[in-house]
Formats: sequence, structure tokens, C-alpha cells
Amino acid sequence: MDIPNTKPNQIMFSLRENDDFLDHDHPDLISFQQQDQTPDLHQHDVSNVDMKGKSSINYAGSSSRKRGGNRPSNKPSPGGGGGGDGENDQIQKKMVHREMERQRRQEMAKLYASLRDLLPLEFIKGNRSISDHMYQAMHYIKEMEETVKGLSAKRDQLKSFSNSNENSNKVSVSFSNGGVEISINSCLIEDGFSLSKVLNTLVEEGLNVITCTLTKVKDRLHHSIQTEVVDGQALIDPSMLQQRLSFVANFQQDFD
Repeated sequence: MDIPNTKPNQIMFSLRENDDFLDHDHPDLISFQQQDQTPDLHQHDVSNVDMKGKSSINYAGSSSRKRGGNRPSNKPSPGGGGGGDGENDQIQKKMVHREMERQRRQEMAKLYASLRDLLPLEFIKGNRSISDHMYQAMHYIKEMEETVKGLSAKRDQLKSFSNSNENSNKVSVSFSNGGVEISINSCLIEDGFSLSKVLNTLVEEGLNVITCTLTKVKDRLHHSIQTEVVDGQALIDPSMLQQRLSFVANFQQDFD
């Protein structure tokens, strides 16, 4: 079918509410009387015109509402908002970390200074770095440990001597006739001491043995030793000599 060459705006539409088409003069030309208001093609979409002249107009707004539309959502995005608070938290954490690190370094510097003050001068002389001080401190601690062990052993021996019972060997020292007299009252004969070690100790102290007598009283022995000072040069401390002889008479045999 040929349609006359007519511009789109010359096609007349005649519509009345709730009525069908009124004019069908030209079978090949569908004419309608346009209503007062022309539909805005920007807001409406004339989609279909069937063979009977009926047209269907789709409103963009209604179709958009049916499809859910493309309206922007007012909901905040997951990553949006609060970004400033997160950055502030990170900055605050960094500041706290820096302050803690500064305080830790100050405390370590105080500890290093205290350690350096405790070390003897010969351990820090010529050593300026902290690592050198730490190395010297290790050696100093080892030396002190050995010293403490030796002193602890002597302390235990002295405690044993002070807490000894009546069966221990009793030693007494006194000045007599310009010399020194030593009396040793030994315990049981079978548990006696080494007399030779006692005499050697006297010689080491600068004493010369003149006489040594032995008396048996029941199951005990009594030694009486008379000595004189060699050349009169030795300075004898009776209490110190008594302690040393008591140690020799009671404990020396345990270390041989």
C-alpha cells in the first residue's frame, strides 16, 4: 500500500475520550484529530500503532517506576562516610606508638647507665660503646659468681664449726713464757686429727715448735704444744691462730 508523501506533523489524529476513530474517508490514510495538548516526546514514548489506528503510549516515568527506576540511592556506600574517623584513628595509633617507643628508649638508657656505674673501673676503661660494657659485665658477673661460691663454702664450714658438738676437737691458744702455747683436746682416738698438719700450720705462722706432749684421758687425747716466735718478728693474733688450727683439726682431713 502506498501512503501519500506527507510530513509527520501533517498526519492528523482525532481522538475523543472513550471513542473510536471518527473519520475513515481515506482508506489509506489514518487521520486523527489531535487533542489540545501534544504529547511531549521527551517524556512519552509512542511505541506501537496497530492497523486499526490505536496507539499505545508508554510513559517513561511509569515504566521506570515499574522497573525500579534509576533513581540515585540515598544509602551511604560501604566505604563512604567515616573515612575521616578511620584516618584519625590511624594517626592516633602512630602517635601512641611513637610515645611508647620514646619512653622505652629512655628507660633502656637509664638501665645502661646504672650497669656502667656498677662495673669496676678496670672493666669499663677504654670501652665506650654499650656493647663493650655489656660484654665486660658478663665477665664481671662470672667472676663474682666464682667469688660467691668460694665465700659460701667458707661460710658453711664456719657454721659447721660453730655448731659442732662436744665430740669436736677443742683448740685453745694462749701466750706463755714469751711464746705461744696450744692445747688441743681431741675427740675419740679413732677419729683423731692429723698432728703433722697442725705442726705445719704453726711453722707457716712463724712459730717454732719446742715441745709437744700427748696425754690420754679415757677415750680422748690431750695435746699440749709449746712454741716460740721465730726471731721475734712474727706478729701473732691468738684469735686468728685459734680459728685456723680449729679448722685444721676438725675439717682439714675432709679436703685431702
